[in-house]
Amino acid sequence: MPLSLYRKGTKWWVRGRCDGIDSYLDRSLKTSDETVARAKLAEIERKARQRAVLGDDAPTAADELSFSAACVAYPSKPADAGYLLKVIPHLGEKRVKDIKPKEVRELGKVIYPHASSDTWRRQVVTPVSAVINHAHHEHGTPPIRVKAYTSDERAEQDEIRGKKSRQRKTPGSWEWIDKFREHANPYAGALALFMFTTGSRITQAVEMVPDDLDLMSRRVFLPSAKGHEAQWVNITTEVVVTLANLPPRNGRVFGYASRHSVYKHWQTVCKEAGIKYIAPHAAGRHGFGTETVVRQGINVVDAAEAGRWSSPRVLLDSYAHSEDGSRKVLDAFSRDNATKSAKAKQQ
Repeated sequence: MPLSLYRKGTKWWVRGRCDGIDSYLDRSLKTSDETVARAKLAEIERKARQRAVLGDDAPTAADELSFSAACVAYPSKPADAGYLLKVIPHLGEKRVKDIKPKEVRELGKVIYPHASSDTWRRQVVTPVSAVINHAHHEHGTPPIRVKAYTSDERAEQDEIRGKKSRQRKTPGSWEWIDKFREHANPYAGALALFMFTTGSRITQAVEMVPDDLDLMSRRVFLPSAKGHEAQWVNITTEVVVTLANLPPRNGRVFGYASRHSVYKHWQTVCKEAGIKYIAPHAAGRHGFGTETVVRQGINVVDAAEAGRWSSPRVLLDSYAHSEDGSRKVLDAFSRDNATKSAKAKQQ
């Protein structure tokens, strides 16, 4: 018997036989809308005719997988999901197997014409590649590898947008933190101190809830971030006292719904305090890296472990910022310092 529709409960089902389908078909179409059911039936019959005519050459489910469908199947984080929503109007209807590296690489210019090449990589290339390579593992579609943007391409785009990317960050310091806290509300002030002394990311800090605090043991349970699992982190006595006197707000330790809620007040505080604006990440995590390694001379291995960096090299390459490095090197080569060093060794 040919394929036909019938209603079972509230849903439409299809049953019957046709060329291109080896066995008797009897399954739900998972819809209560007859128009949708008939459209699904027509698609089943179309694919069956393809198989009947083309045999092994008929396209498989993997061949037909669209980028939109691959996005639905991909377990994306909220930030990546937001990036992918801007990509879907450009790639959504394309079959995953037809998407080429060059196309992905050039899409950043289309979606974000005034952004840096780093933004193209982070918000287009990385999430799109992740979706396609996930489809490769799950459905057997071709994997993808997109060539990195070169330094020349980065410089060219910086010239077009009139702004230099990868600008050197100014790390936080005790002097900056103290002045900031003098003018900040209690929650922003506590947040700045906490990030600076623990090296935590702002997204981790704002997600903390009262149950994450174990002040009697001088520690907090820090949420996961960027591949690092959630874990207990030791805190200083000053932070213990600060958190003990900070009443929870909106169900969060620091009272903010998300990191985006922090920035407006943070900018206002810097202006009122007469201090340079340093973004939360630079004030906190970059400040931690510079304070421990550069200012306090702590062993980089110990600092990287305490700050939860994947390796000491990552800390040194990106988070420990030189301060007056040129002057210190010149001073080291002065004859007076050389003489003092020689005398110290003789004593």
